Amino acid sequence: MTKKLSIIIIITIVITTGITGFLSSKLSFDYNFEHFFPKNDADLDYFLEFRETYENDNDYTLIAIVNNDGIFKKQFLQKAAKFSDDLQKLKHVDRIISPTQLQQPIFNTYGFIEVPLLHIDDTAQYRNDKTKVLKSKEYNKTLFSKDLKSICIVVYNTPIISKKASDELLNDIETLIHKYDFDDVHYAGKIRGQKAYLSIMKRELVVFLSISLLLILLLLGVSFRSVFGVIVPIITVFISIIWVLGVMRFAGKSLDIMTSLLPTILFVVGMSDTIHIMSKYLEELRNGKSKLNAIQITFKEIGLATLLTSLTTAIGFITLMLVNIQPIKEFGLYTALGVFLAFVVAILFLPALLSLTKAPKIIHKNKQLLVWRKILSAAFLITLRYPKRIIITYTILLVVSIIGLFQLEINYHLLEDLSDKNPLQQDFRFFEEQYSGIRPFEMTLTVKQPNISVLDYTVVKEMEKVQDYIEKKYGAGFIFSPVSVIKIINKAMHGGNNDYYIVPKNKTDFKKIADKLKHPSVKKMLDKVVRSDNKSCRFSGKMDDVGSKKVNELNVQFEAYFNTQINTNLIQYKMTGTALLVDKNNEFLSKNMIMGLSIAFGLIAVIIGLLYRSILMAFVSLIPNFVPLIMLGGIMGFLGHSINISTSIIFTIAFGIAVDDTIHFLSKFKIEQNRKHSFFYALKRTYLGTGKAIVFTSLILCGGFLSLVFSDFKSTFLIGIYISTTLFLAVITDLLLLPVLLVFFKKRL
Repeated sequence: MTKKLSIIIIITIVITTGITGFLSSKLSFDYNFEHFFPKNDADLDYFLEFRETYENDNDYTLIAIVNNDGIFKKQFLQKAAKFSDDLQKLKHVDRIISPTQLQQPIFNTYGFIEVPLLHIDDTAQYRNDKTKVLKSKEYNKTLFSKDLKSICIVVYNTPIISKKASDELLNDIETLIHKYDFDDVHYAGKIRGQKAYLSIMKRELVVFLSISLLLILLLLGVSFRSVFGVIVPIITVFISIIWVLGVMRFAGKSLDIMTSLLPTILFVVGMSDTIHIMSKYLEELRNGKSKLNAIQITFKEIGLATLLTSLTTAIGFITLMLVNIQPIKEFGLYTALGVFLAFVVAILFLPALLSLTKAPKIIHKNKQLLVWRKILSAAFLITLRYPKRIIITYTILLVVSIIGLFQLEINYHLLEDLSDKNPLQQDFRFFEEQYSGIRPFEMTLTVKQPNISVLDYTVVKEMEKVQDYIEKKYGAGFIFSPVSVIKIINKAMHGGNNDYYIVPKNKTDFKKIADKLKHPSVKKMLDKVVRSDNKSCRFSGKMDDVGSKKVNELNVQFEAYFNTQINTNLIQYKMTGTALLVDKNNEFLSKNMIMGLSIAFGLIAVIIGLLYRSILMAFVSLIPNFVPLIMLGGIMGFLGHSINISTSIIFTIAFGIAVDDTIHFLSKFKIEQNRKHSFFYALKRTYLGTGKAIVFTSLILCGGFLSLVFSDFKSTFLIGIYISTTLFLAVITDLLLLPVLLVFFKKRL
């Protein structure tokens, strides 16, 4: 490379980095879990239609205000009433439901009247109010906690609220909470969840990069023992990160919970090829080569291997684009693009920079090199002396791992990403303990016969059985449906007597209720749950976050009940809602992992097969990378960790990265064979020549991914732990099992 060309390359890279750096500084953060819904999906289309007919099922925030001495205290109730009134006045609030504002409907000889549920200013009525609340099924564990030490206020925000408006509303709610100084306050909902996730994402982006940088600086310093050997790799990788972030901003993308990991992953993964190049360059200088000669040899011998490792790593990420979930697809696309850009920068920037700078001073035979050579020589002798023991050991580990692999389950909880110490997680659990939970439950019922309405007596009686099952067997509470409205009206027609919170037992009594359904106040309630044509209705509620596995079991049991105990010629049902879609995504993504891994295995096998023009070599190369994945699955199974949206991508990513060491090893082995060395001599030179770089890059990768263990997100924590574990297992396997396999198949290679 001429000096003029080197200068042109450096200037071009500097200008490009400046432009992309400016663009990347404009990147914003975004978290909307609805982006995780699959595109062009029938269940999603149904939910969007449902949302247009009724309302979004998660446009609310639950606020529980606590009084440790019990809620029936005048000062507390007065303060709670004022707090509710202030909530109602907030911008972006559509409506609220508060115990302090609740009016019980009563139909009497004077017509329709409403009486307050709580007589806040009349303490003489408190005993009666308390008895009434305890006996009222519609209020217990819905708006009043089971220990009667808190009340729950439901704040409905404006439909499909924007991110800006969402933040404004949450800020106003939190300001109001701090103003009132209750004994304790618990609140949860979409607007709080989005802000909590975004706050963690912003903080962790800086934390992960900082930890990774410090760790890599330390390892580079220990390995290269020179400022040159530390600064050059760092600069090279940072350039590629800036480029891909700039491309994202140019494409109009934001950083979400997935792509926020991209800088850290690229920083760690991109360092691998740079270290291999620098190690080879310094090795050639150490062998007495001139600077230009060392550059030429380095890129001649390492260039192809670097291209292949970048390609295989990119394949691991690009297979994520097969998933029909936008954030996963974008994560796969931009991380693969980043890996490619890291290769482009390394292959252009490094030779240009090295040719323009003075060669660093090299210690030809230092103690560090002798120690490495001694360790690698001992390891190589082990592979030659004990091949059977190595095979037997790995066979036993595989059998045990397969047993653990079969214990893996597909399961997902809505807030499982947050640690138990996170305030939002703690509030979430409070609503499960004291109320009906916060996971949305949504179901629609539709009449199948043309001349029948959902408000016909025969339909209502069937729906009553459905609601009874949902509340008692399914575990959902806070149910609001046409059945609920009819029970409220029946109770209202009997002076508010809780014994009449039932569906009338005969058509004659039901007809009396049917006449009341036309009253404006009643119709307003019905409009929330009955479609305008009276052919379909909504059952809306909340439940504990029992996990997608348990929900699937509940759905199967409900389907069996519905098909055997309900008149299916009369009505049909369909589960829907955001929680259902998240569960479906989790199951779909988890199962898609197998397809993604298969494609990655196939593509990488083809690449290595073409390189060696040998199907057997392709097979041999995949074994050392297949084994660690099986072992990882076994470890996850024995530890009881489930396959979910986050952990399912670990296998594909880990495989794409782990195979790099195998490619570097086999590429060096091919070069040594082409030099007409004997098989064992070529294998030894390969082992000693690449061993240090393989171990060192694996340490860099493991250390970089281990920085993710400091995350508040459980999924990010597990990605760090499990990818590091896989890479550690992969490098051990490359140094022990791969040489044994090459020796075993040497006559056929």
